Amino acid sequence: MRLVVAALVFAVSSLLGGAAAAHHILGIPHYKYSEEYPQIPFLEVLAQTPEADVYFTHMPGTPRPGEDVRFKIYATRRPGGEPLTPAMKVEVFRKEFGGGLHAVAAPFSLEAGLGPEANDFKFFMAFAEPEAYVVRVHFPEGGRTEVIDFPVTIGETDDRPLFGGAVGLLFAAVAAVAVMKRRRGSRPRRTVEGGV
Repeated sequence: MRLVVAALVFAVSSLLGGAAAAHHILGIPHYKYSEEYPQIPFLEVLAQTPEADVYFTHMPGTPRPGEDVRFKIYATRRPGGEPLTPAMKVEVFRKEFGGGLHAVAAPFSLEAGLGPEANDFKFFMAFAEPEAYVVRVHFPEGGRTEVIDFPVTIGETDDRPLFGGAVGLLFAAVAAVAVMKRRRGSRPRRTVEGGV
């Protein structure tokens, strides 16, 4: 009897229950937000130099070709989190197939001055092609310049042709080795009689 009552209570509560309140803004789950900026998803990368933390963000998280991308860089000294505001030089490159980099914009300088602590470095850029890019930041620190590369992917890049080519090359190499072994095995063996 208890089992029947428990099942009935469960069924009624399931039917009467409304939609659960979720922590969503604009239909995006709360875990996609940063504590400082509750908005559309973005990418955040932390780079650590010997004396500072450098945060690199861009919005949206996966931009489409032709879309304006907002980049921000924040720098704070360790320990303590004191804002760092020296001018930074920025370069933007497209990654090449062989691992090289091709410049897609002339190097430019960024000055701090945005945000409540005046330590935001902000710029906008649009990329024409769906590719992998690198934003290279030259960050002055302690009498030297730290060079930090941050990855940026524009659009949905397709790695299937590269993967297919690698598998095809591997298959061709295995087939070539098998043919070479078979040819060696079919040769008549010559023996030498007598000694020297």
